Amino acid sequence: MDSKIARSYKTKGVKELQAYIEPGTSHYKIKYEGGGELPKQLEGAYTSISMVDTAVFNFLNTEKETPKKKTETVSKEED
Repeated sequence: MDSKIARSYKTKGVKELQAYIEPGTSHYKIKYEGGGELPKQLEGAYTSISMVDTAVFNFLNTEKETPKKKTETVSKEED
């Protein structure tokens, strides 16, 4: 885990959410590991890690399962 990351949260999708302290401030922000657009309800700055926990847990409890990509299987006919 990166030393700048205060906490990491497992989502129902592929990426993890990460809480970090915004450089030059004492505010926490949330981002997806590896980047990506953050849901509106998680945007903004938080003044404590407990506020981050509350926001992330509320989001995770209402998050829908991310559908996995369907993989096509090609079957060969045998003679």
